[in-house]
Amino acid sequence: MAKHVSADQVEVARNVDLIDYLERKGEPLKKEGRYYRHQVHDSLVIKDQLYAWNSRDEKGAGVINFAKMFYGMSFPEAVLDLNAQGYKVKDNVQEQKPKAPYQYPSHYEVNDKTKAKDYLTKERKIHPRIVDWLDNKDLIAQDKLGNVVFKWKQQGEIVGADRQGTSPMKDGRIFKGIDRDSHGSAGFSVDIGKPNSIYLFESPIDALSYWSIKREKLQNTRLVSMSGLKRQTMINEIKRMGKEGHKVNHITFCTDNDKAGTEFANKYQNLLANSLSHIDISKKKDWNEDLKNRLEQFKHVKHPYFSRGS
Repeated sequence: MAKHVSADQVEVARNVDLIDYLERKGEPLKKEGRYYRHQVHDSLVIKDQLYAWNSRDEKGAGVINFAKMFYGMSFPEAVLDLNAQGYKVKDNVQEQKPKAPYQYPSHYEVNDKTKAKDYLTKERKIHPRIVDWLDNKDLIAQDKLGNVVFKWKQQGEIVGADRQGTSPMKDGRIFKGIDRDSHGSAGFSVDIGKPNSIYLFESPIDALSYWSIKREKLQNTRLVSMSGLKRQTMINEIKRMGKEGHKVNHITFCTDNDKAGTEFANKYQNLLANSLSHIDISKKKDWNEDLKNRLEQFKHVKHPYFSRGS
């Protein structure tokens, strides 16, 4: 195992283009706008020398750090590997301009939300009264492509948005994305009453599914989507509650029932006092699967779930 590398070798390694490095290693990458997405680990996205593996809460910059994170290399091993193949040198980094503030593209909305509402209630089984409430609060919309838009609102201002496709694309996948320039540590959130607790989810759909299941029980709660597993979103929401004059009495981790979701919940619960935190992971893959499974039990029984008066 390599124990020492020279300063010159480190400099060469640091200047290797990350995309060229991964493509020549055979990693399946697909360009999506300004980003590249890994086709096996589809929550791993790369832009220039920056990377984010959202399902594992891994974010960073630089090809050496990526090699250590993704391939499990030591620092010397990563440096030597990056020196070995004559990889392309990254483009000179131009002076970075300040990030433009998010501007919600309201002109892209359509008045008729039928497709979005049908998707939420019929495909995802979100309770219709919840969907109507979100519509009345201007927290959801439909865009010109038929996507559901989940607006990230803070103090009445839209600071970002998730977009969820309602039908398959040509490659069979369902579109899922976050608007460009969305506030990096914000997320879709809903207040039920005057919140004194935070419930954390991996997506807006999961948050609304949980609300549909526990509609009669949730009170004085803020449901927050991290759009993945994002530590900074959790921290941001705790700070925001304080700024808004709400005391946080309780935090519940409602992540997916998989390795990444469980590890995230356990990791951050251990950093909080037991009296302050709780884990409520779905029985199925995620909370939407739980919701659908519960409703399937009433398939042959007349059930008031889909009555808007219930």
